[in-house]
Amino acid sequence: MEYEYIFEEVVVKETSSPIFTLNGEEIDIWSDEYSNYHSKSIADYVKEKLIEFEKAGVDPFSEIVGKDVEKEMVKNALMSGSNILFKGRKGYGKTTFSKSLVKLLPEKLLAIKGCKIHDDPTKPTCFSCKKKLLEQDKIELTWVPRKWIRIAGDPMMTTRQLIGGISIQKIKEGYDLDHPEVFTPGRILKAHRGIAYFDELGAIPSALQTLLHELLEERQITTPEGDIIPIKIDTLFIASTNPANYKGTADIKEPLMDRVEEIPIGPPESLDEEIEIGLRNMSLKEGALLPIWHLKILARAVRYARNKHECRIASRIELEPSCRATIKLFDHLRASATRKGHKAAMLEDYGSKYEIFKLGMRSRMELDYEDDITKDEVIEKLAEEAINRTCTEIYSAIPTDNFGSLIEELAIICENPIKVGENGINYKEYRNLWDMLLMLSKTPEELDSAFEILLESIWRCTGVIEKVSGKYVYTAYDR
Repeated sequence: MEYEYIFEEVVVKETSSPIFTLNGEEIDIWSDEYSNYHSKSIADYVKEKLIEFEKAGVDPFSEIVGKDVEKEMVKNALMSGSNILFKGRKGYGKTTFSKSLVKLLPEKLLAIKGCKIHDDPTKPTCFSCKKKLLEQDKIELTWVPRKWIRIAGDPMMTTRQLIGGISIQKIKEGYDLDHPEVFTPGRILKAHRGIAYFDELGAIPSALQTLLHELLEERQITTPEGDIIPIKIDTLFIASTNPANYKGTADIKEPLMDRVEEIPIGPPESLDEEIEIGLRNMSLKEGALLPIWHLKILARAVRYARNKHECRIASRIELEPSCRATIKLFDHLRASATRKGHKAAMLEDYGSKYEIFKLGMRSRMELDYEDDITKDEVIEKLAEEAINRTCTEIYSAIPTDNFGSLIEELAIICENPIKVGENGINYKEYRNLWDMLLMLSKTPEELDSAFEILLESIWRCTGVIEKVSGKYVYTAYDR
């Protein structure tokens, strides 16, 4: 009899329902209060939620910056009940995108209490739950929260780790259905009634990819002993992989690829998106302010490393830095400025030889070869390029009509070499300078940083200001 439960298809209807209890009290799971928390497939819940967002005109993936085209593809794939494969380099948000899908699931679901995979009380998958529903008059239920199960790609993964331990032989020997030797769910089965996220799907051994394909498509698995066992797992299957030419990327078997919709995930399309991603994901949430010019410099350094057409030195980079480099650069600059007691970040916080850039980018990029140039030298050039571009942008924003008057004021202030922040300058005494600083800065705490980047911009773009040992001085030479 125990053996037969494995192959039994059990569907509980209201007319044949046992007594269900929740927290010790009898409940009617078919009532309006509980009917939405069982019996439906995960795909159905997702479709219903997507339509709700659509009718409300709300972006269901608001935590994902940009990626409007990709979002549309994801929504269409989910509405059609398809599995999804995100393809792109590391650090571009594949995992974040998969996590954002969790909100499409109900906040909680009713499940059979004690079930290892949180089975549906009306459509059980595991053997033990089938037996309970067929033999017992009273079934205890419990609430289970949304599930997002991450399954890291591992070339050493075993069948037991992925699928679990399922042994018909042990049942024949008299073991109970829920005994660990009979049924121990693996990672994919633990995602039943939730989301299964395969991080680097291709890294899973080919034999396990075949098992996975069988489980998702045929709703069954073949045990190592050759027994075919029906396992009607209900999960939203989401996977990720790196580009084919990416170091360490393994192939995904063709039958499995034929069961997923491939959606490319690339770098942020704009500088603003890059900055927004960096700010949202920083670890250091408090400390010195990061003015927009510093955010642009840091984000541009990373983006130049990806763009061989815009920055010549990028042609030496074989493995480009991802958004994680931008995030860490923001963190490192804030850390440096905060340690030095600055209200807002200053150029000196980059380090004498751009150590902040090197700290955030060294481990996140690789060169084609380093015979004639080192990684640190490449990073220094990227930093210089980013500073020059940002300073040019600031210099170009100086109103032409006020340029002469502004320079006259700077001539007075910088008659002797000054280090910004140490001279106690009353900026309000200089009308043109004050107007320019107000245009640049958002808060009073940013004024010194704004004055510094203004002087830096004029120094880099003209010969009016000279910089010596971190101090600025008026040279009376105008190109």
